[in-house]
Amino acid sequence: MDCTPKNASVTTNSSRTENLYTLPELCDFTGNCGSDFHWGWWYFMAALACVTCTTNVVSFVVLKRLRSTLTPVLRLALMSLSLTDIVGSLSYIYHTIMSKMVSETLGIECKVRYLFYVGMNVVTLYTLIYMTVERLVAVVMPFLHVRLDGKKFTAVALVLIWIASLATLVSGMYRLKTDLGLCLYHVMVPKTTHLLNASLALPAIVFIVVSNLALFAKAKREIVKIGRIMVGTETTRRKQLAEMAEKAASTTLAVVVPFATFNTPLYILMLVFYFSPDFMYSCRSVALLTSFSTLLVVNSLCNPFIYAWKLQPMQAELRKMMPCVTSKLSPVADPNTRSTVLNTIGSN
Repeated sequence: MDCTPKNASVTTNSSRTENLYTLPELCDFTGNCGSDFHWGWWYFMAALACVTCTTNVVSFVVLKRLRSTLTPVLRLALMSLSLTDIVGSLSYIYHTIMSKMVSETLGIECKVRYLFYVGMNVVTLYTLIYMTVERLVAVVMPFLHVRLDGKKFTAVALVLIWIASLATLVSGMYRLKTDLGLCLYHVMVPKTTHLLNASLALPAIVFIVVSNLALFAKAKREIVKIGRIMVGTETTRRKQLAEMAEKAASTTLAVVVPFATFNTPLYILMLVFYFSPDFMYSCRSVALLTSFSTLLVVNSLCNPFIYAWKLQPMQAELRKMMPCVTSKLSPVADPNTRSTVLNTIGSN
């Protein structure tokens, strides 16, 4: 194994420059990490990403056809998440293939690869934040929420989320270091970027989980409270609104909880990279980063099944598209009988 240090340097906090051979595990990192990457794991990652891409394409097509049975806010937000998962899984497939190829020089291809590889996770986080804030506004400021055009506002917001997420990553591409000869995101980015990503993402994850739990609990309490009141037209209407709020909160919560579960380990690892730079240059860091990145793909794979589980109109549409596959599923109610209720979820 060639343990000759590369012609590159790093700057420490004391503003002095040291040769790369001072990093204790760098020789092992550049020489042995590739041999630890087994072909079986490579095939598994590629197959996982392909299945994820396929299921999310089906999910996107089904959601697109549910114009009359889902609220515009929920439908557009879930379509954005499906599109994010499609692009993310495709970039994961490409990254998996390219990781087996050794390039003599690192350039724009490596940087663009990580732009999509990392960017889709940022888009997902911002989209979930928007879905949470939209629900909070509907509960806290219902009159303002009613005056807004949910479809147009959500479409504009989601476009801005995509533009802002990718623009932020593009602006940081010039700071990626390629002088180490390693096309690995956690090595190429400055150490402070790991701290910034983790310090922004972890509080945001806590916010969306706690907020959606609170909204769900509030809707449950409202249903119980209304159930104790005398039956009447107004009481029935209030109970219907509470049930719609519960449905919206439970759907968002079902998407948020897996996202928090599968993404939190990655952001914790970024904190470890910041406080322990030497560990960042070890083979163990590559193994952990690969495992945690695979969890993101698993999260993307879970989303289409969550949509089908929580949304009965989606189940009915899947029955029409794939009658042979869904013939063993239990019967579901005709979505047209629920359209009036579902269409008011985003406006109350």
